Amino acid sequence: MTELLFFLPLALFLGWLVRAGQRRRAAALADGGVAAVPVMLRQGARWRPGRLVVGAEPLVWRPFGRGAEVVLPAGPRVTGTRRPTLREAVRLNPRARIVTCGSDAGPLHLAVLPEELEAVLGALESG
Repeated sequence: MTELLFFLPLALFLGWLVRAGQRRRAAALADGGVAAVPVMLRQGARWRPGRLVVGAEPLVWRPFGRGAEVVLPAGPRVTGTRRPTLREAVRLNPRARIVTCGSDAGPLHLAVLPEELEAVLGALESG
């Protein structure tokens, strides 16, 4: 019972923080500003966490940890969205949607949560 008294307020506080970030990003994008949306980029066989800078030209993906920024190819064509396979769901959030894009530089795969999917699709189609 004591654990519940500790973990319930903690879970509520973390949920509030996540939702506040989503509202802040949505407000920035609605005003035509720039927002950094959390996504995972597939490089080879590896999924790397980072943020996609939406509203800036060119589209840039910034990793959370070490590593250089990745400038996404110009004019990506969204070819579809799908749920992660069982193997991918081990490394990704099972709720995530994988956005596949075609470009002159090759295929591009981004994993994004459903709450941020509309912003990412809009940025990819306009970029």
